[in-house]
Amino acid sequence: MARLHPLALLAVVLLVGACQAQPAPPAASGQTEPVAVPSLELTDLDGHPVSLAALKGKVVIIDFWATWCPPCREAIPDLIDLKKQYGGQGLEVVGISLDDNAERILPRFVHDFGINYPVVIGSEEVAAAFGGILGLPTTFIVDRAGMVRSHFMGYIDRQRMEAAVTGLL
Repeated sequence: MARLHPLALLAVVLLVGACQAQPAPPAASGQTEPVAVPSLELTDLDGHPVSLAALKGKVVIIDFWATWCPPCREAIPDLIDLKKQYGGQGLEVVGISLDDNAERILPRFVHDFGINYPVVIGSEEVAAAFGGILGLPTTFIVDRAGMVRSHFMGYIDRQRMEAAVTGLL
């Protein structure tokens, strides 16, 4: 019988724990000191460029997620609804998938869920540009000037996300 290496077990425990729905810590209201969103040039699943810098002038929700993460999947309908409701007022949503084999699994997932916003394939470099992603989902709210105004780790309900966004529209 094969033994599970202790470090591998620790990594699995940390990964599963990070993907659980959790309330924000008391000191983390979601508000952060404004910092410029990284100027990244990404590509969506259809091969179209997605430039975060080109989204200046819009309020942007940047959502790091994965298909295997239950809280991430729970958040997707809220993101779809927010895009429908506020897209005409200047809201954009960008999903950054951190899935392995994303090229293979994402197109069907995006179609099946009816995702109405650009989804790009993330990488360690993309995550590092945002200061590292410690758990999923991780969501950044960016104002019209391209400054990150809020940062959430873990599932946040629609009302809280909507409050963070509508104050910037």
